[in-house]
Amino acid sequence: MKLFDKFEIVKFPEENLLFVTFNGYLYYIYDPKYDRWRKHKSAGNDSITVDNYQEVDIEEIIEAMHGVYPRKETDFTRLCDPSQLWVKDMLALLTEDYPRYMANYDIRQTVDWFLLNSDICCKTFEKIKALFDDAISRRQNEEQVITHLKDLSFAILGRDIYKRQIDIVDGHDSSSYFWIMPVSVLDYSDTNDIDFTVEMRSAEISIEEDDVAQYLTPFLYKYFDDELEANKKREYKRWTDEEGKEQESHISGFEWYLTYNYYTFDAISNILKDINDTINALSSGRENEYTAKLKEKRGTGTYRLLYAKDLTDEQIKIYNDNRPTEDDTETDLIVDFYRRFVYRLEYMMTVGRENGYNMISFMGP
Repeated sequence: MKLFDKFEIVKFPEENLLFVTFNGYLYYIYDPKYDRWRKHKSAGNDSITVDNYQEVDIEEIIEAMHGVYPRKETDFTRLCDPSQLWVKDMLALLTEDYPRYMANYDIRQTVDWFLLNSDICCKTFEKIKALFDDAISRRQNEEQVITHLKDLSFAILGRDIYKRQIDIVDGHDSSSYFWIMPVSVLDYSDTNDIDFTVEMRSAEISIEEDDVAQYLTPFLYKYFDDELEANKKREYKRWTDEEGKEQESHISGFEWYLTYNYYTFDAISNILKDINDTINALSSGRENEYTAKLKEKRGTGTYRLLYAKDLTDEQIKIYNDNRPTEDDTETDLIVDFYRRFVYRLEYMMTVGRENGYNMISFMGP
């Protein structure tokens, strides 16, 4: 039966289950035996052919929904255990239940960041709901709520996640981030093949590509060794020429996208030595070979405007004529980032050596 938007509900009689799909993909499952709803672990990834399943009548739907006919997705998420929900589901429920507070941009951003940084997200979600309920009963304004949210986040997480800083993310962030970790090449026939390189994912960190471009490329470009065998053997393309001979081409230089850029531990040690000198230079006001480069604006903020179908030629020209050329990041933020980065890379080399790894890779998104 079609419900709303592209949501449908069908019956799986063999297992006595109800399936709720969106655009043909399984999202929610109801088990009548235990009167229990759950969000599918791979929601949005497993497709089913809805027409192959039995129809569900309205009475059965309303009974499963505890007396409510579903008209929006939150009607389903509300009946699931919070531990099964994604952050976006929790935000949708909080928006529906606490519209006044969640309509405030700062509160919404604070809640979003709080949930994303929580190790046990469902417990944080319950704490936020209790905080909102208390705020309503006390008639607190938005500024008071933000203060209490930040206090709660510090109490739960043990750190100030709202402090301004250049982020270093633990583990693997699959969006526009560089992935940095100890590696070891097993097969040098193609060092760009993930099956030939062992990755120490337990020590991996992720840094947003604009931050890599702005703060790390002066060091990475200087110490990238094109003659290192691991970098020389990164295959780009293989083909058969007109004479029937196998040909291949290789990647050269520091490659930005989805390619291993290998550095020996000695090269990393030199990078960290230069970064430590730059920390000292920035802190004391001294100039070194990197301080001037750090003032040059790099990253997406410097790119020409390529996709501008909604802008006039004049607007495009104004944009390109006024692209930022200087970086205005506070020195304290850069120094703080470098200190944390140095610590992470020193740790990587230590645990990498202990586990048989001999290089560190920087791979772009």
